[in-house]
Order: sequence, then structure tokens, then C-alpha cells
Amino acid sequence: MKLFTFFSPRRQSTRGLRAGQGISLLAVALILFSFARGDILIGDLPNLGQQDIRAQNQETGAGLRYLSFLNAQGMTTQDPGLTYYLEQSTLPLLPAFSSDGTSRDLIIFGINHRSFNAFALPGGLIGVHDGLLDMLTETSEVQAILAHELGHLALGHHQRLAQARRQSTGLVIASILLAPLAWQVDPDLAIGMIYGAQGTAIQQQLAFSRSMEEEADRMAVTAMRSGGLPLNGLIGAYEAMASAQRFQSGTAGTPYPTTHPDVRARLADLRNRIEGDPAADAMAPDIPLCWIQLDRGLTVRADDQRCEQYAAWHQANDTAERYALWHEILDGHAASPYLLFRAADWLTNQATSEDREALAERLISYGELVPDNWLAALGLMQLHKEGVIELPQRQWSQWRTILMAEAPANDLLAWNTLRLAYPGEHERHRAFRAQAQTTWINGDMDMAIRQLRRAAELSETNSERSRWESQLRNWERAQQR
Repeated sequence: MKLFTFFSPRRQSTRGLRAGQGISLLAVALILFSFARGDILIGDLPNLGQQDIRAQNQETGAGLRYLSFLNAQGMTTQDPGLTYYLEQSTLPLLPAFSSDGTSRDLIIFGINHRSFNAFALPGGLIGVHDGLLDMLTETSEVQAILAHELGHLALGHHQRLAQARRQSTGLVIASILLAPLAWQVDPDLAIGMIYGAQGTAIQQQLAFSRSMEEEADRMAVTAMRSGGLPLNGLIGAYEAMASAQRFQSGTAGTPYPTTHPDVRARLADLRNRIEGDPAADAMAPDIPLCWIQLDRGLTVRADDQRCEQYAAWHQANDTAERYALWHEILDGHAASPYLLFRAADWLTNQATSEDREALAERLISYGELVPDNWLAALGLMQLHKEGVIELPQRQWSQWRTILMAEAPANDLLAWNTLRLAYPGEHERHRAFRAQAQTTWINGDMDMAIRQLRRAAELSETNSERSRWESQLRNWERAQQR
């Protein structure tokens, strides 16, 4: 990436050159100093494995601010089913990255874009593009990408990259500040100093990024192996990456001048590392990727029997046939929170039918098989809120509590549902908490901070107040970026 472009001016009077060039160089120096401090406008999304250059440290606030911007621009995928799928795909990987095998602060979200892309942000945030899911065949390949991004976070690549860029930026700034003095001797020498410093800085950053990509690849192998996941998912993911790269550029790529190693070299290294590994035959996950691809309108690439009925449901035009197919699908996957939510979401938006009540009651019984699951809670609460079913007060209270504790930070439907689920005067603090999250997701950080502060003030328990105050500090740091 070319950070700055300098034009060699034609020879004019020495006095005019000194004055004009001095102003120009001062302006560029100020821009670079702002860059070093992190005061940079948000623009394009990061690339696969590439850390966002605007995140200059590991503070949670930097990533939250960027995510809030993406939300406000409508770039994030507000699909609870996709969020749940990504969460579940990540769970087997976590033991390799945290001492207790969990990560309460991890936020994984979808991006409405058809490019083959995923990225990590400071504070434990990972974005996955629709285009990446469209090109993959198995969930193990999605897990390979997630493992790679988790590797960047676990290895502290944000901090290391920021340090390298600060050093490189300092080199450029020093050359720019010295250039006016050199100009008095030889204008060509001044231009050469700037170009030389710029080129050296860029080369340092590219090399650093390549080494980090290779480190994250090795970390992904370790995480997949420790989680008992199919290591051939790594091969499939990188083959898809190479295919996407050829499609986009007409070439398989070269190791220069990109920030990433040649995909072919990475594939060769991965094959050497996993050859003969028994984990390559590990059991497939509970949620096949094809369900996600069907629901997202993406390309289904796997030949999986679990997809046949679900694909038939998507293709059916007759409502009665769709009801019948749902019963057949649920017969084989009664304890699937994902399918329970999808069925409930479909029912919520259907006209009244004699089959509607029967299917809704069936979903309530299936909800008892997964009593602590936030996605199942969201599906049943939606049915209750829309008047499709009437949940007993005990179950309504139970599902509300589960959703409040487990709802993903970036799920607008979940937090909007919670916002309306606490109308009572004695529960205003929870209503404020949910309202604050929906406001943050919509991109209004100032208002979200005020609402969350009010929720903490009204909280009746120390544990709730402590959690919300911690979140408040994160948002306040994000606002200061």
C-alpha cells in the first residue's frame, strides 16, 4: 500500500521552492504524526489475516469503535443464526488460546460483503465475510480461518505491528523534517531522502506482516489439532483462498509486494505439518455449513445428506409443504437450537395457519431440550412477543434471564427483544441495559454510554453492576479513540 505520493517539482526560483516545499512537508509531517498517534479516519475493511492499521494497541476500545462504525454503515450481518454458528465453530478452538477454554470478551460477527475475507481487531473481535462462507465447503474450513485469526490475537500481533509501524513512521517523519535542510543543498537529494525512507518503512512493514501470517498459520494447526478438528480443513480453506485470489487477480499470486506469503507456499507448509495426522478424520460439527449457505443465499458446495431436507424446504413454494418439511427436519434434529430458531423465525413471519399452532407447541417442547441456549431463547421469545404462542410466566422469565446473560454483543434482534421484555418499573435497569446495547449497535456511542451508565446506577445487584460498569469503561475508551 502506498502511504504517500510525492511529486518532484519543476525547477523554479530557489526562494519559491523553499517556501512551497516547506509548507508541503510540514503538512505531511503533521499527517504522519497524527498517524503515529492513531488519529486516523476509518476506511476500508482489513484483509484476510491483516490487522487493521488504525488499531495501534490492544485496547478493547479500539476494536469496539471500529465495530460500531461498521454497524452504523450497515456492513455487519444482523443474523443471530450466523452469529451462533460462528460462536459454536469457535468453541473447540478456545482451549488453545485461553487457560479456561472460554473467552467472554470474544465478539465474532458477519460482514455483508462477497469478498473472500476475514479479519481480527484488538479486544477479541473477528469479522467473517459472506464471500468467505460462499467459497468454503465444510465447517472445518471455517474453523481453520477462525483459528488463524485467533492466532493473531493470541500472539499479540496488534501490539507488535503497531510498534513496528511507529518505528517506521518515525523514520519517515525524521526524513521529512530534515528534507527542507537538504533542499537548500540539492532538491533532488531531499526528494530522494523522502522516497528512500518511505520505501524502507513499507518494506519493513510488509516483511513483518508476512512473518505474522506464518506464525498465525502455525498457531491454527496447533489449535485445530488440540480441538480434535479435521486438519484437512486448513488445506481446504487455503485452496479456496488461492482460488479466490486467482479469480480476483488472474494469478495465483507472488510473495511480493503483498503483505501475505504466497498462498502456494503456505499450502505446502501446511501439508507438511499435517501429513498423516489422525485428527484429519475427526467428527463433523452439529451445524453443517450448508445450512448457513442456504439461509444466507450462498453457494452450497458440500454433498451432505443433512442438507437435502433443508434445501427442499428452501425450494418449496407451498406453505403446507413447508410446514410438513419442518416437522421432518425437526424429527432428525430435535435438539438443534439453530433449527429451532430458524423455524421460530419463519413462524413469526407467517400468516395464521391451522398448522402454525402445532409447530409452535412443538418448538416449545424442543426448547426444553436446550434450556440454557440463548438462540433457542431468542426464537421462543420472538414467538411469544408476536403472539404466536403464550409462554408460561416461569418459562418467559427463564428465557429472558438466559438471553440477557448470553446474548452476543453485536446481535440487534436479541437486544431489541430484551429491550421490550422488561417493561416493569422494578426492571428498568435491565431495560436500560438492553437499550444501551441496541443504541451502540446502531452506532450512537454517546447515547449508549449514557444509557448504560443509567442502567448501572439503577442496578440492584453487585454482580450486574460490576459487569455493566466494566462494559461502560470499554465503551468510554472506545469513545476516546
